[in-house]
Amino acid sequence: MKKLLKLTLLVVTSSWVSFQGVSVEACGPIFPEPVFTVSVRPENFADFAQGKLGILQPTLYRSVLFAAYRVMEGAPFSANEQKDLLRSWQTQYEKIDTNQAAKQAAIEQWLAARKTILGTAADVQIEAFRASDNGYDYFLNCTAGAFDNASKTLKERAASDSDKNHLQDWLSAQDQVFANCSANTASIPAEAASDAPDWLKNDRAYQIAAAHFYAMHYDEAKNRFAEIAGNKASPWQKLAAYLMARAAVRKAPDALALEQINTVLANPELSDYHAAAKQLLNFVNFRLHPAQLHEALAKKLLEKSENPQLFQDLTDYRRLLNKAEVVDYEDRPDAKTVNVSFRQASDLSDWLFTVQAKDTDAFAHALERWQTSKHVVWLVASLMKATKDSPAAGELLSAAQTINQDSPAYLTVNYYAAKLQIATGKTDAARSTLDTVLANSASSLNKIAISQLYALRLSLAQNVEEFVQFAQRRSPFFILNYGSDAYEWLDGKKPDGEDYFQQERAWLSRDMFDVDAVRAMNAHMPLAMLKQIALHPKLPDYLKRRVVMSVWTRALLLEDDQTVQEFAPHLAQYLPELSPFVSQLQKADSKPARFFEGIWLLLKNPAMRPVVMKGQGRMTAFNEIDNMRDNWWCDANFSGPVFNEMGEAVADLPIPGFLTPQDIATAAIENAKIAALQGGANYLANQTVEWAKFNAKDKRLPEALHLAVKATRYGCQNCTTGKASKAAFEVLGKSFKTSEWKKKTPYWFEGYCQK
Repeated sequence: MKKLLKLTLLVVTSSWVSFQGVSVEACGPIFPEPVFTVSVRPENFADFAQGKLGILQPTLYRSVLFAAYRVMEGAPFSANEQKDLLRSWQTQYEKIDTNQAAKQAAIEQWLAARKTILGTAADVQIEAFRASDNGYDYFLNCTAGAFDNASKTLKERAASDSDKNHLQDWLSAQDQVFANCSANTASIPAEAASDAPDWLKNDRAYQIAAAHFYAMHYDEAKNRFAEIAGNKASPWQKLAAYLMARAAVRKAPDALALEQINTVLANPELSDYHAAAKQLLNFVNFRLHPAQLHEALAKKLLEKSENPQLFQDLTDYRRLLNKAEVVDYEDRPDAKTVNVSFRQASDLSDWLFTVQAKDTDAFAHALERWQTSKHVVWLVASLMKATKDSPAAGELLSAAQTINQDSPAYLTVNYYAAKLQIATGKTDAARSTLDTVLANSASSLNKIAISQLYALRLSLAQNVEEFVQFAQRRSPFFILNYGSDAYEWLDGKKPDGEDYFQQERAWLSRDMFDVDAVRAMNAHMPLAMLKQIALHPKLPDYLKRRVVMSVWTRALLLEDDQTVQEFAPHLAQYLPELSPFVSQLQKADSKPARFFEGIWLLLKNPAMRPVVMKGQGRMTAFNEIDNMRDNWWCDANFSGPVFNEMGEAVADLPIPGFLTPQDIATAAIENAKIAALQGGANYLANQTVEWAKFNAKDKRLPEALHLAVKATRYGCQNCTTGKASKAAFEVLGKSFKTSEWKKKTPYWFEGYCQK
């Protein structure tokens, strides 16, 4: 079997998403989901570029981790470099062509300049991309610089020669040049007339060479540029010398192209083109000498002086690392050597590979590097990789305490130090670490950092008070494309036109429960403790509403009549739409009567469920059927796997420390009773049949039986759904066959049974 070492983020997609704190299969369109802790991107790109790093994750893209490394090493980015970082991250994360706006503006400027000469003459269509020889790939053939240069030249020629015939001749040739940007057939201008002015002859020689270049006739283009470069009378002499190198690279980025580029760089008279030539040099060296280019770029990217080429250098650097990211020991025995050489050539590359590595050797290497260098970046890497069994844990934790609050590494170091303290059983120390960080950094924490710190602190909660405090978090954005690197985010900005996600957008300014909080409440807390949380004064009403609903529904399912009565007023207070149902329930004179009033309430309100929902909760109106089957509840199995925003399974969520073994055991017994009911739809169908036996004369029964059958269609289904649905259907048909509700119920539903 091939042994693979992947040093970048492995995107694991999944057909399962976390729902209600339970794992359910996604079988429909993807809806916006709030994300609280994001593993692969910063919350705010601009803040990150300025050095506000938050808490680093090893799964961040390398370009982001590079920025963090430099900032932690005391080399912040200039304002111009920050713009380049933002461009780089837009390209990677948002799939944006950052050159598109400049290219389009240049084309439009050229078309406007052209119109000043031709007046009302017909417009032309220009496309800058051309298909490569294989016919499948497209590349940018004509850059923004080409159109800018044409606009500038036309303006200059119009100012120096008033003969419109000359200008129209020049324009006609230039149209032919740009026709080659995308056309598959060559369009080459004719030589200038013998009596044409010298400026037009020189320009025409350049236009013909450029046309061959864009037509992919690279040998011909190079030869013609060489002639121009030898003509001291041509205004294109110096540019042509550089374009000879471009033509050579376009033909083949080989040793001959490298020689041509070095010729340009060795000529001081061509200094205006040295920056562009260096980019060509990197392009060729990327293919011919990747190790040498990597070493040069890694060094250049860490220089404290401003780098005007940061965007391109960073792009080349990360692509070089990608070439070494997979080691296949069977098919590529030399790959391991390449990887090792990259790590040995640069501390930056070594750090990036170490931080993102998932093998067990990563900690030992990080620790050795930290112990020899004492650089904070290696302390960060060591803490990230440390486990409860790691040696020198005490030494690392002591070092973490020395990191100043003003350090850009402060949050990251203390976050991973707290995780290590928890892993090694030092819960009091971890609690102290987290409380200190939260107090010291309250004004500077972003939402992701708060969620990360709160998640750790929730696991260490000592009582209900602390649980309620650290269970509430805000999402920086909603994600639309779950389990994919094609990111689509909803933020607080309202889009132009109709806002389809207005409801979700409102939740960006509200606290919500994340999956760890609802897992604790749904899986590990007994009903008696949930009652305390439901009415806690530090819980906002919109979250109380959610927990009160869960408490009351659980009590009904567990036949806890005392809690049903006790929480009925709270149900009416926090869910006023239920007031009429609660009033009827309170009038009931026996436990069975109250119970069936509760069944009626559930039937009429599909949002009712015994679980506390995460995120924004159910978005469909409380008393309406959700067409995607988000109605009532499923099997109440609250201990299944949980996935992050990339569809990757996360480790088991910790149980808050204040829950006793007795609490957990009681919750397990209660949940087992609820799970035995086989889900909301089956339960309602079965209990409505029992209601018909209890009080066959209740005038609401025909509608109740209709709703019960309907529930088996729109609620969660399993192998017992058909039996429950058919039973309710038959009672309706037998006892109320002339009812309008029987006419509205022509079928019962078998349900989905996966054996």
